[in-house]
Amino acid sequence: MSRSRAVWVSLLALSLVRCTVPSLEDLWRERGFCAVGNEDCGMLRIHVDLRGFAPGCLRFVAQDDASGAELALSIPRGSDGGIAATRVTQGFSPPKDWGLTVRASVEAFAGACEGMPMDSSDQQVTLKEGATLDVNFLLEATDADQDGHASRESGGTDCDDTRADVHPGATELCNGVDDNCDVRVDEEFGVGEGCASAEGCTGVRACQPDGTVACQVPVAQYAWADEDGDGHGDVKRGAQPVCTATLPPNRIPTSAPHDDCDDANAGAYPAAIERCNGVDDNCNGDTDEGFFVGTSCVEADGGCYGVRACNAGGTGTVCQLPANFPTWYPDDDDDSFGQNDAGVVACAPPTELFVDRSGDCDDGNPFIYSGAPELCDSQDNDCDGTSDEGTCLSGSPRWGGQNVGDGGTRWYGVSQYNDGGVWIVGSASTRAVKVPGSSSFTVLPGACTGSANPVDVLGVWAHPQTGTAYMVTSFASVVRQWPSSDDCSPRTSLVGSTIYANDIHGFAMGTNAELHGVTADTNSPDASVGGVFLWDGGLPPYVVSSQSANGPLRGIHGVSPNTMFAVGGGDGGVIFRYSPASKSWSADATVPGATGPLNGVRVVNSRLAYAVGDNGTLLVWNGTGWSHHTSPSGLDLTDVLAFGRNSIYVLSEMGRAHRYDGRQWSTQMFVGPVYDIEGTGPEDLWIVGYPGTVFHYPSWPN
Repeated sequence: MSRSRAVWVSLLALSLVRCTVPSLEDLWRERGFCAVGNEDCGMLRIHVDLRGFAPGCLRFVAQDDASGAELALSIPRGSDGGIAATRVTQGFSPPKDWGLTVRASVEAFAGACEGMPMDSSDQQVTLKEGATLDVNFLLEATDADQDGHASRESGGTDCDDTRADVHPGATELCNGVDDNCDVRVDEEFGVGEGCASAEGCTGVRACQPDGTVACQVPVAQYAWADEDGDGHGDVKRGAQPVCTATLPPNRIPTSAPHDDCDDANAGAYPAAIERCNGVDDNCNGDTDEGFFVGTSCVEADGGCYGVRACNAGGTGTVCQLPANFPTWYPDDDDDSFGQNDAGVVACAPPTELFVDRSGDCDDGNPFIYSGAPELCDSQDNDCDGTSDEGTCLSGSPRWGGQNVGDGGTRWYGVSQYNDGGVWIVGSASTRAVKVPGSSSFTVLPGACTGSANPVDVLGVWAHPQTGTAYMVTSFASVVRQWPSSDDCSPRTSLVGSTIYANDIHGFAMGTNAELHGVTADTNSPDASVGGVFLWDGGLPPYVVSSQSANGPLRGIHGVSPNTMFAVGGGDGGVIFRYSPASKSWSADATVPGATGPLNGVRVVNSRLAYAVGDNGTLLVWNGTGWSHHTSPSGLDLTDVLAFGRNSIYVLSEMGRAHRYDGRQWSTQMFVGPVYDIEGTGPEDLWIVGYPGTVFHYPSWPN
């Protein structure tokens, strides 16, 4: 075969063979997004400039304009060829079944490529076969602290772009900072919650400088327990932790004696004087040595045989009678219940002040004893350890008040009668009455004088059965009025040199009354002479007998004509006592030095009375003489009400009412001045004053 023929045959053979090598465009079309970091593998080169931040993840999306089909690629920070600089380039070629018009977009995320992007951008481009098209994107955010998290202000998640240690995913520390940007601070550390140390000192959980939490408590010191305050530590107890810098009253330094055998008794400690009380007072292991307790004896007064027992004071012994004789208990408040811990066994009561039953947990208040009716008075009346149970229908006891009359009225006096009846009197002849069963007062008309000018009504006493009011005025007269009457008459003039009445008190004599009053020589504050008068409620004028040249008499009270006092004075206080036999008054010489005149008096019984005066003067009478009593205030005291030694109520200037319960004084403030207090018991108290105010305790009656 010729050389030319061979060449032709070869060419013919080649023409019959189909070429199977793909084109460059076909290879690009099969790739989609190129491998991360490969910039030159496709028809589209996407350049992303990152300004101000380094995202946690970039997400590239390509969408076929014709079909809507999408391809996406996420590049997290730190991946091979991933985000490492401020410019990222990614190659892409559309699949064969896509057109050449493509929408390219890029999104930057703070963390993984999910949720809301920090920034995004997109462009529509048209590609060309066999060519590479470059597209530029600019994404911006702020990451000032370079912690990889853009600030919230620029669309990121960093809640504090000034601190690289504060960002989502950061470890939360106890430092008052939202470290992990979850809108919570110091979560799960329990900051501010209560806690206690091993010694029992209480404190709160608080952050520490290293970001941890600890129980913040004071450093404990140790001391001896001294519960009875006798300066000797309880020998039965070791050193006790104390959580304060200053030792409390029931703790003493460990340098003090640690030898108290009975830390509940301040009189028991080594070297104490042994008393007759069944207690080892001197901590020598014996009790009542030297008192011969339990030996036989003969009761001196009644001649009854018994055994020696410790007396109530613990200073000696008494002859204790057999159990078949009654036990007598002192009853100071006349409620027929004696003190719980002061019984005396005898053939007969030691005095008339003893009764044959105990159960009185407060022998200075006749409304308190075992089984007594519980009252709404903030006191444990029935001695069961609780107060006011089931009694206060209107809530806690309080002074319920109302305005009676006009706002300018000064109510000077109040008196009660029957079961719930009340009279009140005041300035400009103002009088009002609340009849039993009513919850309101009726103001009565009339000037209580023969002239057109009304006079002040300064005091009132109401007959306890009939309700008739007997009143004294500033115009030298006494007035009688019935609850059902609108007329304050008859009016009776006082005659004498000291005829200006200040107060009145009476004693029921059937439906009539025996009335006593106190007066002054003028109705001005500078009165210098005091007087008294006796009135049976009739019509004739009554002569006032001058009694005191040391200032006017201002108050009068008694439980009977046999036990009745009048008080007053000018520079110093004076007290007069009435003698029903001679119908005369005599000065009481037992009055101690007072700092000013006396203004009010209250007799509780034949053994107890109180008087009050200026500069906080409070006097008590024990049946034989007067002495000073602890005062609630240094202010001028204006009136007093008492039911027993532990149930005293005192009014003072500047609108104050004070209550004494045998342990302490408590004070109630009123808006205006208060002038008079009256009551049948601690659950039925009335106070009157200015401006037109009337108060009732424990609430206004329904």
